[in-house]
Amino acid sequence: MAIKLQTLLNHAKENMGSGMNPVVNETILEVVKLAYEAGIFVQITAGYRSFREQHELYERGRTNKSKPIVTYARGGQSLHNYGLVVDFVILSDDGKRALWTRVAAIAKSLGFVWGGDFELFRDFPHLGMSGGLSTRDLQKGWRPYLISRVASAISENEAERKNG
Repeated sequence: MAIKLQTLLNHAKENMGSGMNPVVNETILEVVKLAYEAGIFVQITAGYRSFREQHELYERGRTNKSKPIVTYARGGQSLHNYGLVVDFVILSDDGKRALWTRVAAIAKSLGFVWGGDFELFRDFPHLGMSGGLSTRDLQKGWRPYLISRVASAISENEAERKNG
């Protein structure tokens, strides 16, 4: 079953919400496109979350013990609350970890940090771009200065196609 690129892009825009940082938004759409060209279907499952939505996720598994704990971040303590990260799934039949690392490599080449590289809690479906700021910095009102690498990535891919 082939999934159309436009379907993945539409889902990404819908699932990220309207509170995303514009550079993160543009860049993750480019990750979806580049992964698609590599035969990997990336679907964005979450992006911006309000503090209230984050708090509700935090409470899951704590107030209702029959559900698993899904986050250790309360409202205001997640980069999701500032539109700087997305969560994603890979839509494929094989489910091999190599696909995670391939998508991570594409995303990291465009400036994302991959949760699979975290030391304490490996978060494979997590891509973020905080400009080096912590959630504490963000809570103080600081905002990252992010520069899009999308235009340069497009130029590099076009050059590879011409030379390849």
